[in-house]
Amino acid sequence: MEPVPVAEVSSRVEALQKALSSAGVSLALIRHPADLLYYAGSLVDGFLAVAPGVQPRLLVRRPHHRDHSPPTAWPQVLYRDVKELPQLLSLAGLPAQGPVGLAIDVLPAALFQRLQAQIFPGRPLVDVSPAIRQQRMVKSAYELAQVRKAAAVLDQVHEQVPALLRPGMSELELSAVLEYRLRLLGHQGLVRVRNRDLEVFYGHVLSGVSGLQIAYTDTPSGGPGFSQAFPQGPSLKQLALGEPISIDLAACVNGYVVDMTRMYALESLPARAWEAWDAVAELYRLFTAAARPGTKPGDIFTLLWDAVRDRDLQDFFMGLGPDRVSFLGHGVGLELDEFPFITARFPFPLEADMVVAFEPKLFLPEIGMIGQEDTGRITPAGVEWLTRSPRGITLI
Repeated sequence: MEPVPVAEVSSRVEALQKALSSAGVSLALIRHPADLLYYAGSLVDGFLAVAPGVQPRLLVRRPHHRDHSPPTAWPQVLYRDVKELPQLLSLAGLPAQGPVGLAIDVLPAALFQRLQAQIFPGRPLVDVSPAIRQQRMVKSAYELAQVRKAAAVLDQVHEQVPALLRPGMSELELSAVLEYRLRLLGHQGLVRVRNRDLEVFYGHVLSGVSGLQIAYTDTPSGGPGFSQAFPQGPSLKQLALGEPISIDLAACVNGYVVDMTRMYALESLPARAWEAWDAVAELYRLFTAAARPGTKPGDIFTLLWDAVRDRDLQDFFMGLGPDRVSFLGHGVGLELDEFPFITARFPFPLEADMVVAFEPKLFLPEIGMIGQEDTGRITPAGVEWLTRSPRGITLI
């Protein structure tokens, strides 16, 4: 286990304390796993209590005993039930009056109601999730190092793909072989997302017309899966000659997520697939040059959509019909769906050291999905691509 440096956690909390003070929030309780890992450096069943000008406390319901656990940045206070929180907060010198900040976008309604009615009656409960998400969207040097590790894992796995592909193997078999290799290279086995309605696993391995099947997830590609209990991702469909094979996988190392898609084919592809690939390559050139600090994501979104319309491919871009997704890229970090989003109306300009997964994809009827995805860091000189596997469609 690689502990998060105490100095890293301390600087994050200091920035949050300043944001709370500016917003007039006297106390924040951090519980969501990704947020807790970000500000506490470890995960527990409990809360990190943060207030301006006061040392935070890690309130732990479970585990009370953990051998060989790394040292935590903040003093720990054990409890059994949330009804103990007011007394524990008072003993720790944390404010007993004023608004209480919560990440309401990810807080279960039942817990919110209990906190409101039984734990903090009379105190306003306010949403601090926007401030948390805005802080987390710019990555530190430590975070960038973790992202690079996850990117290297994906690159190592894709080096092995040409030797693995063969006609007749199923999408599920290929996916399982790749997931096995990801785990051995350090993938933690869980990809966190903030959207509670978004369920994901390792990713989608799809071939031919499977790549056109839309899932219930807010993702460009979906796939049929092999059960109505989880209808997304690879199926038992066999790989065939002359069809596009999309391998869209996320790696997660030390908590940090990287997303990448690469295209493969056995022997050949139709001419329309190569024409679509030319469009994807052009979109990459445009995005790499445009995505710089200070640029509005909405301007990039318009630029790319205009390029798609110029090629008369708008009916096939980022999905089909009403199932088309509204984004062209998304932030990654401790979660797969972080700020910023490359959408028409994302409100904040790009900043240096944001990390974005860019994924232009075209859906060709009767052929399949043609696209690519890379994770890159925003810099003043343009995008620094962190996933480095060879681009293009690899013919086997």
